[in-house]
Amino acid sequence: MAVDLTIMVVLLMLSAFFSGSETAFMAVDRIKLRQKARSDKRAQLARNILRQPEKLIATLLFCNNLVNVGLSAIGTALAIRLFGQEGVLIATGLVTVFLLIFSEITPKTIAAYYPNSIAVTTAVVMNGCIRLFYPLVRLLTLISSGIIRVLGVSKPERRKGITEEEIAFVIKAGAEDGALDHAKQDMLLGVLSLDRVLVGDIMVPIRDVVTLRLEAPYEEVFRVIQTHKYARYPVYKGDPTNIVGFIHALDFLLQARKESFQLKALLRPPHFVPELRTIGMQLMSFKKEQAHLSLVVDEYGNVVGIVTMEDILEEIVGEIEDEHDPQARWVRKTAPGRYSVDGRVSVRDVNRWLRARLPEEEVRTMGGLIQKELGRIPQKGDTVKVGPYQLTVEEMRGKSITRVLLEVRESE
Repeated sequence: MAVDLTIMVVLLMLSAFFSGSETAFMAVDRIKLRQKARSDKRAQLARNILRQPEKLIATLLFCNNLVNVGLSAIGTALAIRLFGQEGVLIATGLVTVFLLIFSEITPKTIAAYYPNSIAVTTAVVMNGCIRLFYPLVRLLTLISSGIIRVLGVSKPERRKGITEEEIAFVIKAGAEDGALDHAKQDMLLGVLSLDRVLVGDIMVPIRDVVTLRLEAPYEEVFRVIQTHKYARYPVYKGDPTNIVGFIHALDFLLQARKESFQLKALLRPPHFVPELRTIGMQLMSFKKEQAHLSLVVDEYGNVVGIVTMEDILEEIVGEIEDEHDPQARWVRKTAPGRYSVDGRVSVRDVNRWLRARLPEEEVRTMGGLIQKELGRIPQKGDTVKVGPYQLTVEEMRGKSITRVLLEVRESE
């Protein structure tokens, strides 16, 4: 009897070991495991085991079922010797309770708390079990694979490494858990978005760009630079969209005033880029060309706006304001849950600044969002509802929305 009880205790412990190992390997944080594997051979072994999940699962199930069946058989035989035929029911009840408490719930709960530590600790033993039972496990795996093929279930292709979406999820999870503040989260997500955001999404429309006439006299150029204090100004000839180059304010200010002043002498060649180029590619282009400003053209070759190095950097670090930026704010809070927003600001920026969830897939600006929802040219006072947000046209210039009232109504 003592021998039987000893064997049952050993089998119960083995069952707990395999149950806990199963949970640990399935719940392991692979990023942390990869990092630990650089200095810990057991962690490297755990990673190798996880590269062949079929072998791991088959071995765990085989070993676990083997010890559980053995435990049940010995327990039943012992109970029959002590209690006769009634021992079958007694053994079934007791073995079930002991297996649930000591071999399932308890070890799996502990493994769920510390999956990486337990996976690394048990890796050597699990690797030995996989090697020891490989012939039998291989046979069982082949039978299982045959059944899976009969059922028409195909094996998915194995991914290599982690995806960009998973990295973004980790960043957001880190911010939610307090490991990252929202500013760092925005910057990291901004870097990941460089290959998804297009130049056309962040450009300044040509109608909002401060430009200079090619024929402008010295006084007019000086007055424009003094008023707006930008570093670069596109120059047009005839039509404002016919950009022939741009000047640098420093070039103009360093030049001595002459009676025969011609802006043409200060022109720098224009650099045109398609609006469908990603801002990641545009950033590389700025670095290669050692430029800071490019003219954006649509698919028909028409100039539709400008993009600067600062525009791209703002996608990563947020709005950059220096001592020469206009003081008018793009977004102004007027009351709790109420914001006055420039109609030209992008929906993406509003979502980032206000932690909002406005749709940004089909439109670029807040004014464009209202126009899309209305399905017509908006008028002052028009109101649309987008989820928990109410948007009202506050101001217009011609047919363009210049100011929007955004109200957050979460309770609706």
